[in-house]
Amino acid sequence: MKKTFLRMLLPALLIGLLASSCIEDKAKDAAARLIVSKVSVEVIQTGTLSTGSKATLDILANRGYTIIPSADWLSVDKPVGKGRVTVVIDVEANDTEKARTAYLTVTSEELTETVTVTQTLDPDTDDGLEIGHVYLEDDFAWCEQFGGDDQVQFPDQSSTTPVRNESAAVAKFEEMGYSEYNYAGNAFYMAKHYFKMGKNNQQNGLAIDMGKYIEKEKSSTVTLTFDAAPVVSINGSGSDITLRSIDDTSVTVEVYEGPGTVDGPTSKTSDALTMSSVTSWNQWVSMKVTLYGVSDSSQIVIRSTQFGQSGYHRWYLDNIKMVKAPRN
Repeated sequence: MKKTFLRMLLPALLIGLLASSCIEDKAKDAAARLIVSKVSVEVIQTGTLSTGSKATLDILANRGYTIIPSADWLSVDKPVGKGRVTVVIDVEANDTEKARTAYLTVTSEELTETVTVTQTLDPDTDDGLEIGHVYLEDDFAWCEQFGGDDQVQFPDQSSTTPVRNESAAVAKFEEMGYSEYNYAGNAFYMAKHYFKMGKNNQQNGLAIDMGKYIEKEKSSTVTLTFDAAPVVSINGSGSDITLRSIDDTSVTVEVYEGPGTVDGPTSKTSDALTMSSVTSWNQWVSMKVTLYGVSDSSQIVIRSTQFGQSGYHRWYLDNIKMVKAPRN
């Protein structure tokens, strides 16, 4: 929990500093200011991060900056700049048979920051499959055998079946590498051909063991798509129904265990994926995120953003798909 908090806090502090600095630096006589987002970077043998992407730095220098590398195998795409700049770090492949370290010295007038760049001999673990390879595709049609209703299309129907109550469903979960994110909450159900999650004061999500889909000791970049819908409550039944309420639910994708990031090089969680476009029943929202550097030891969770909150934040999940994506 502490690591997660710090991971969220540091970028927020940097953003705050950048924003306040921009305000102060409008004055022509503003003092030189230099902010560098990282003090150290580690790349693998190929010169990239383990995700396959090049490492970057965010720099704020109101009076301009200069970056000088200490080794000829290390360079940057913007050695000189001014203002707020994202700098890409270029590292040559390491063929020396030993780890190596060099430095980027960032200067702005009398201010100096040093970034340590370490290159290990860790190999590229990408599984080498072609872009577009389908790791997982599930429309949950197998749920229909358990007798649940299509509550999205027909919100006056109420039948769902807990996964844990059906041995065949439990076996299917094991086969697919699925598990209930909040098993203790006992709030994971099968509707006609999709999942329903959550109940009052209990929120849930679908956890996916990537070891079912990625070769042992390998990694990949994956595009994850799925459809989601909030639970809609109505008055009446049959053709005589009116909308009463829509659960306030959004969805978050998280690398819950193991390596990997979501939609960028640093974050373990996605932004909240909103379902605010839903205004009535029989409406789904298509969602998409990119998972970078996930491996056979990663666990991915698709859950309600409101996990841990009280109240009703119920939702439906359908048509999940994972496809090999470009690394950069």
